Amino acid sequence: MPSNIVLIGPMGSGKSSVGAALARRLSRPHVDTDHFFVARHGPIPRYFATYGEQAFRAEEERIVAELLDAPRPSVISLGGGSVTSAATRSLLTEHFVVMLDVTAAQAELRIGDAATRPVLTEGTDDPPIERWKRIYAEREPLYRQLADLVVSAEEASIEDRVDTIVEAMRKGRAEQV
Repeated sequence: MPSNIVLIGPMGSGKSSVGAALARRLSRPHVDTDHFFVARHGPIPRYFATYGEQAFRAEEERIVAELLDAPRPSVISLGGGSVTSAATRSLLTEHFVVMLDVTAAQAELRIGDAATRPVLTEGTDDPPIERWKRIYAEREPLYRQLADLVVSAEEASIEDRVDTIVEAMRKGRAEQV
């Protein structure tokens, strides 16, 4: 099975932006699971409101499995909560997984009012960044456990992060690329 490059990490870590730039650099397709979900089912907040988070996670799991099984190696950016699925975690072991990390301060700038991120706004009066911090604390061990490489948001630009990923692949995992 060909190896995909899979980007994981918390909301606001740059998975979509870095994934698109990495795919261009490697001449591979890029698929963002959130965008794929929206194309198939409509806006995520509406899906959440209609069917709930459990149904969203089940469909997200199916989409990730479908994309990981595609015949052409791709760069795939997963939604922040995808790693909560045991089935998804199991599938990721056969791919090159990169965790994009971000500080809470950086995430706060990137997520804004979180209007399109129902997991940060539904069922709480807390500011979105406080919910983000709790979710990050819960998921960080999963991200790190799955990651073949962790790239910090301290790498100032998207291109810097892409350079780090490409260099790591060349040094240690090139046989899977």
